[in-house]
Amino acid sequence: MKKKILVMYARYGSGHKAIAEYVASYIATHNDFDVKMIDITDYGNILAKFTVKTFDFVLNHHHEMLFNMGYELADNRLTSLGNGLLTSKFYDSKKLRDEIVTFNPDVTISTHFYCSNLITYYNKQGLIKSRLFTIITDYRAHEFWIKNKQLEDGYIVGNKMVKEELIKRGVDSKKIYPYGLPLNITKISNLDKEEVIYQRYKLKNNVKNYLFFGGSSSGSMYYYNYFKAIASLNLPVNIIFICGKNAKLKKKCDAYVKKNHIENILVFGYSTDVLNLMKISDLVISKPGGATVTECLEMKVPMLLVPGIGGQEKYNARFIASKKYGLKVRGVWSFKRKLKRITRNPSLLKKMEERLNLLDNNESVVKINNLIKRV
Repeated sequence: MKKKILVMYARYGSGHKAIAEYVASYIATHNDFDVKMIDITDYGNILAKFTVKTFDFVLNHHHEMLFNMGYELADNRLTSLGNGLLTSKFYDSKKLRDEIVTFNPDVTISTHFYCSNLITYYNKQGLIKSRLFTIITDYRAHEFWIKNKQLEDGYIVGNKMVKEELIKRGVDSKKIYPYGLPLNITKISNLDKEEVIYQRYKLKNNVKNYLFFGGSSSGSMYYYNYFKAIASLNLPVNIIFICGKNAKLKKKCDAYVKKNHIENILVFGYSTDVLNLMKISDLVISKPGGATVTECLEMKVPMLLVPGIGGQEKYNARFIASKKYGLKVRGVWSFKRKLKRITRNPSLLKKMEERLNLLDNNESVVKINNLIKRV
């Protein structure tokens, strides 16, 4: 009988889904297992849908102070007491319960604490008997992730620093696996040659490339001011600005480039070629989401981190800055100042690259796969 692996995520931001997909794809490809993916936000009630919409609203409008306040207030044992109850009230629908119980997973891999809470609840109810491994998708562990630490079989974390933090919070060290955050290693190992990428995008290959991820959410114009800031500096570099699925932002950026006759900026919408673009980039400019930071670490690309929504992203940025893998900025003025500094002092990027090159290659999905095979 095939071992059944359930991979669960919740669509609060894109990182949880991306990491879940990397893990599910690798396990399905390298084993004769029955692998199932579930996004629990597809099954939530009206209250759950409200929380998703609220998260999207905060993301779209960058209410950093509001998000930080909620994040910090909930990051202790007392204020996080109701997290498990909220999960069951939001997501324990008959449809989701029937689907999980019918599948009856031997192992569950979760990339969001709501999913982990739900599996521990079903295990306690005797509805299933699944081993549970939670992937903490950032470089700091919030109390929500470890609320059921006695009932979970393991935590996959980004590095040894996160492991030490979890130990201080009372998690058994034997349950913590500092494998790094999962990546699509198949794509990374099969990237195009640099000259092919340069030809594809008609880029000058005698100047540096700055890759800017500016499409954090559909309809948000938050990064437009940063786009105008980098455009106004007239830097002697190629600038590739990715708007993602944000059509409104792309339209405004295209118009700005055309109006001001700017020749060194390429504006893209949604791209499936991001890793190839990262391969030829000397600097990645982005908000400090866990998945993007992990990709930069693996690709050994220095980072300039612009403000995200706070919370876990604030701690991700602190981690990168503390390790000197990149710089973080506080606002547009700081952004322009640090861009000038980086561009005028090539040794800054070189020193970041040297530190990044000391990192081991990310084999997280391989290690997770081997772990699942053992249990």
